[in-house]
Parts: sequence; C-alpha cells; structure tokens
Amino acid sequence: MAIQSGDDIKTVQENLGHATAAFTLDVYGHVTAQMKQASADRMEKKIQAVSGL
Repeated sequence: MAIQSGDDIKTVQENLGHATAAFTLDVYGHVTAQMKQASADRMEKKIQAVSGL
C-alpha cells in the first residue's frame, strides 16, 4: 500500500527493514507492475485526448 500511495522504494525498504531495495522490489514487484499498467492507461488517454481520437 505504501508503494501504491507514492512512497519511493528506498523508504519502503527502510521502513520494512529489508537489507536491499532489490529484495523489496522482488517481494512487492507485482504492485509496481499494476502501477505501470495504470500509468500506461493514463498515458494512452492523454495521447488520445491530444490527438483528437
């Protein structure tokens, strides 16, 4: 939830006590994949709006 709320990965890593950000990303990587898809969807809507589609 912290990542989805906008916290950066280093902050989440430290808050959870993980040794590395890579470990945090390995454990919670599915969250960032969902965020990437949501970002791509928003970008597509913006492009469509600008191009008049």
